[in-house]
Amino acid sequence: MISKSFLKSSIIYTIGGALPMAASFILLPFYVGFLNPREFNALNFYIGISLLFQILFSYSIDSYFGVKYSQLSGSTEEQKRFTGTISNLLILIGLSIIILSAIIGPFLFPLIFTDLDQVHFWPFGLMSIVTAFFNSYFKAGTNALIYFKEPKTFITYNSINFILTVGLSVGGLYISPNSLNGPLYARFISGLVIFILAIKGFKKHSEFTFDKKYLKDLRHFCTPYIMFVLFLWILGNLDRYFLKSQIEAESLAAYVLLLTCFLGFEFVQNSLTATIFPKIFEIWTNNKRNATTPESNRYYNVFTAISIMLLILFCFLIPIIIKIAVPLKVSYYQSFSFIGIIAAGYATRSIINFYLSTILYSKQTVLLIKIFGYSSIIQLITTYFFVKHYGLIGAIYAGIITKLTHVFFAWLLTKNIFEYNFNYTKILGIPIIYIITNVIMFQFVPEYSIIAYLAEFIFFSIIFYLIFKNEIRTVYFQYTGKRI
Repeated sequence: MISKSFLKSSIIYTIGGALPMAASFILLPFYVGFLNPREFNALNFYIGISLLFQILFSYSIDSYFGVKYSQLSGSTEEQKRFTGTISNLLILIGLSIIILSAIIGPFLFPLIFTDLDQVHFWPFGLMSIVTAFFNSYFKAGTNALIYFKEPKTFITYNSINFILTVGLSVGGLYISPNSLNGPLYARFISGLVIFILAIKGFKKHSEFTFDKKYLKDLRHFCTPYIMFVLFLWILGNLDRYFLKSQIEAESLAAYVLLLTCFLGFEFVQNSLTATIFPKIFEIWTNNKRNATTPESNRYYNVFTAISIMLLILFCFLIPIIIKIAVPLKVSYYQSFSFIGIIAAGYATRSIINFYLSTILYSKQTVLLIKIFGYSSIIQLITTYFFVKHYGLIGAIYAGIITKLTHVFFAWLLTKNIFEYNFNYTKILGIPIIYIITNVIMFQFVPEYSIIAYLAEFIFFSIIFYLIFKNEIRTVYFQYTGKRI
């Protein structure tokens, strides 16, 4: 059963995890207002580079931590030794990559970016890489707080990060408009502060040690998993690298602005995932077999419903927010007609997270390389040809095709590692219906229409009530003590 205490802590973890989303939304109008389209594109390339290196710095240890920590629940001392080893390992990996980047970076950046892109290794490229190290360590530290069951510390640390990032960025843009100094220095300074906070959080729950006995299992889990996360970065960023030489800077900036808004959805969904996974792993551990259960399925059923309704809400809010935030820069409004078709691609995330949890729990992370490696090859080919012949809309459709291949390969390749017993309509059917609905809407209502999204909201509200009414009643009773 979904307990009341779990719901309360979930709300705290979700709010804390969503604060980066809030910062992104708050900062967007300042970025767009103070930077021209080329500078805005350059900023997003720097942020993309930082996200890429954050993957390398983390070595996917943040994902491994929860699985192993839960399995060591029988010994507090073992948990402390494991936590201390993880903290020290992250720092060693970080220092090694920073040194290597300082040597290779000056030669690599000019091969990828031109002078028109306004992206250079010195100083902002290296600064973005160091910021990635701070953020990766902080992410591992705050994810660990979920398993330490410290929701108050979790939201406090994330609030400090939010205040520093927003405050320093806005101040920097006012002091130095038409410059990337403010946003990038703000990210660096806030990153340094949260890095120190994360060290404090790890220290409280760990023993200062480096126990090599954990490394073999860690390598077995993390090496294929980091390949999976790298493929995710490729899948999420490849299109703009193709588009930057195919469309105008203003069109690319409008598209990037829209995608940045959808990062808000990803932050919320990732926060929900980080909250749900520990409970799911606990259920499966108690079940003593690699098989889904009615209780674990209930979490994913609710997760699917929340994901779809959030996407519809984002389709309502994003154009309104952008118009209010940047009323004078009409060139950014050209992407509104694509909002529904872009949202369609994100609908598969709830399905992927369902299969991802079974892969993580069974430690078959090598499958992630196959699933997302095959998908990355498909995306590379489809994006290249679709962008070449159809421009921006080609990149969007290539993204949807790629995301559907994720689902296909996840379904195909995980059949033998887990026993699946679930309602296919609730987990798979609803996201597919949402994708089909949005594609049809785009074809017949190509211009943005709030009426169309209102109709979609009503349509899916009816579907969710009819299909999920038992889950809704159960969760409502557990949280309020009243029956409906």
